[in-house]
Amino acid sequence: MYIDFKDISEHSDAFDICIIGAGAAGIAMAVTLAQRGRRILICEGGDRDYSERSQDCYQGETVGDPYIPLRDTRLRYLGGSTNHWGGICRPLDHYDFSAKIAARETAWPIGRETLEPYYRAAAKVLDLAPTPEDQPIEDSGIKRTYFSLGSPARLKDKYADFLSESTTLACCLTANLVAFETQNGKASSATFQNYQGDQRQVQARFFVFACGGIENSRLLLWCNQQTQGRLIPQADTLGRYWMEHPHATVGKALIFEPAALGLDEDYNVFLSPTAQSITSRQILNCGLRLHRMNAEVTQTLIDELAQQAPTLTGRLHAWQAQGKRVHGALLRAAWEQEPRYDNRIELSDELDSLGVPRSRLVWQQSDLDRRTIRESMLLLGEYLRDKELGRLQMAEWLADTPVKLPTDGELAGRHHMGGTRMSLKAETGIVNPDCRLFAQDNVFVAGSSVFASAGHANPTLTLVQLALRLCDRLESQLA
Repeated sequence: MYIDFKDISEHSDAFDICIIGAGAAGIAMAVTLAQRGRRILICEGGDRDYSERSQDCYQGETVGDPYIPLRDTRLRYLGGSTNHWGGICRPLDHYDFSAKIAARETAWPIGRETLEPYYRAAAKVLDLAPTPEDQPIEDSGIKRTYFSLGSPARLKDKYADFLSESTTLACCLTANLVAFETQNGKASSATFQNYQGDQRQVQARFFVFACGGIENSRLLLWCNQQTQGRLIPQADTLGRYWMEHPHATVGKALIFEPAALGLDEDYNVFLSPTAQSITSRQILNCGLRLHRMNAEVTQTLIDELAQQAPTLTGRLHAWQAQGKRVHGALLRAAWEQEPRYDNRIELSDELDSLGVPRSRLVWQQSDLDRRTIRESMLLLGEYLRDKELGRLQMAEWLADTPVKLPTDGELAGRHHMGGTRMSLKAETGIVNPDCRLFAQDNVFVAGSSVFASAGHANPTLTLVQLALRLCDRLESQLA
C-alpha cells in the first residue's frame, strides 16, 4: 500500500525493515520480504513518475576522464534505472570474484558459488531468459559468451499491483533521506524530507541503503559526516574504488568462416578472453560484441584492408571466386575497470534542493584499463589471422601508444559499481560479506556499490542476486 509522507512517523514503530531507495535492489528486497510476511517500509525519494524536481538531485560534477553528465546516468523515481535499462544480463564469471594477476584488488570476499542459489529467483524478478553456458573457442584464448536478451522488466509496472495492495509493504514516495542517527553501534532512526521541506523520522529494526552506485556513497558520506563518524568510524574507503564499464566502438573485422566463431546470418555475438588469456596477458575481463555489417560497408572494409595488406588481396579474391561470402562485423566493447582507490565519489560544496551536498565523481582510467581493451583486440586479431579465419582492423585510437581513449561517443555503460566495497575487514571496505556496515548491527547496503570488482557483465543480475541473499540474512535475524 502507498502511504502519505506526512503519515510515515505514525507507522514507523510497525516496520521490521526500512529500505531506502526503490530501484532494482530495493524493490526486489521489499517485495520478497513482504511476501514472506515481514513488515516493510520502502522510501523512494522520487515521484511515481519522472519529475524534474527529483531528477535535479542527481546533478553533480566530474573530474578526470570525459564522462556522461551525472544527471543523465540514472533515473530518480519509482523503479529507478529499471525504467530505461535494456534488459541485457549475465552473471559475473567465476574468476571475476578472484584476484586477477594484474590487479589483486579484484578479489571479492565471497565466490560466485555464494550467489548461484539466487540465480533463478533473480532471473524471475527481472524476467530473464536462461543464459546458456559459455563456449570456449578451440586454440583461440577466446570464448563465446551469452547474455539474456529478453524484454527488460520495468519493476515499477511489474509490481504495481503488489505495491498498491500489499498489507505488509508500505511504499512512501518523495521521502528523501537527509539524516541518520546511530547510538552504540545501532541505528536508531532515519530522517526523511519531502520537497516542501517537511521532515519525518522513521524507526525500524533494520535499515537498508539501496539507492544506487553513486547515491549509496553520497548519502553514507553525508550521514557519516553528520554523525561525526559514528556511522562508519573507519571510512577511508567510503566512496572509493568506484568503477564503470568503459564502452567504445573498437574496430571492424572481416570474417571468412563465420561458423568458427559461432556466427550466423543474423549475428550479434559476444566474445571475451578466457581466464587463461586474462592471466597470461595480465589484463582484466572484457566483452567484445560483433555486429553484422551490410554488404556495402563490408566492401569498403575489404578495399581498405586490401590496401593496408596487399598479401590479403589474393586471399580475398580467391575466397570470393569460390562463391563464398566474406562477412563484415563492427566491434564494440565493454571492459572491466581496475578497482583503484583514487576513483571515488566525494561530496561537493554545492547543495541540492534538500540541503544535501551534491556528488562529485573523480574518475580516470588506468594504464591497465587501456591495456585490457587493446590486448583483447589483439587476441582476437591474432586468432583470425593465424587460423586464416579473417582480419581485424582496430580503431585508430587503439593503435596509439599509449592508447588515447575516445572523448565522445558511448564512453561508458552507466554501470556504477563500488564505493561501499565489500570486504573481510573494515580497513579495506565498508560492508562485510553479508552487506552490513562494519560498525552497525542493523544497517545494510544493497546494490552494485558493494561490488569489489566489476568483470565485464552488466551488473543488474548480480546486484539482484546479492539483494535476495541479503533478504535471507535479514530473515535469519528477524526469526
